[in-house]
Amino acid sequence: MKLPLTLSFLLLLACLKLSAQTKAIQFGIKAGIATTSLSRTPGTDIKLDKADKSGFGYFAGAFASLNFNRFSLQPAVIFNSSVNKTTENIISGDIVYRQYGKWHLYYLQVPVNLVYNIPVQGGNFYMGAGPYITKILSGRFTPDPNPALPYAYGVPNFPPFNASFSGINSNFKSFDYGANAVAGFALDNGFMINAVYNLGITNIQGNDRYLYESTKTRSLGIALGYKF
Repeated sequence: MKLPLTLSFLLLLACLKLSAQTKAIQFGIKAGIATTSLSRTPGTDIKLDKADKSGFGYFAGAFASLNFNRFSLQPAVIFNSSVNKTTENIISGDIVYRQYGKWHLYYLQVPVNLVYNIPVQGGNFYMGAGPYITKILSGRFTPDPNPALPYAYGVPNFPPFNASFSGINSNFKSFDYGANAVAGFALDNGFMINAVYNLGITNIQGNDRYLYESTKTRSLGIALGYKF
C-alpha cells in the first residue's frame, strides 16, 4: 500500500515540477472597467425618447492558461457589473408611464478563449476569442433623480425596483450566451494588460415582450492582470 502511494506522490511532484519548468499550466487574476450597454429593439407599447446609452461597469475574476507552444486555452470565471441608461415612455392606452434611469445588472461569466501568443522582447503579444456563458445574479432599475423632460401626463417616473427573472412580467432571462475577443500584452514578470469585447448572442428579454422585442448585451473593457 505504501509503495503505490509513494509512487503516486513522486509522480505528482514530477508533474508539478514539469509544469513549473515548462509553464504548461498557469493561473492568474484580472480586473478592469468596461463600457456596457443593452442593445434593445422596442415593442409596440414603448417609445424611446432618446437612444439607449452605455454606462460604465467593472469586472474581476480568475483564469487558467493551458499552454501548447504558442497557443493557450484559457477558461475563466469573471464577476461582472453592467450599467445601461434608458429613456422610455411606456404607452398604456391613453396613459404614458415614464421610465428614465439606469439598469444595473450583476452576473457571473465563464468564457473559454483560444489564445495565440507572439513572443517579443520582454514578453508577448496575444490575441484570441471564444464563447462564454453568463448567469445573471441580480439587477436593479434606478430612476434618474433629475430627468430632463417633465412628467408625462402627470404620471411620475418609475420608482426603483429589482429586476425579475421569472414569471409573466419578467424583465430579463437568467442566462446569456455569446462570444468574446481579447487582445493584449503580457510581460515576462507576469503582469499583463488587455482589451476585451463581449458580444451577447442570446435574446435575454424577459416575458414582457410588449415593451421590448429583444435585448442583447454588449461590452468593451480594459483589464490589468497577473499570471503566476
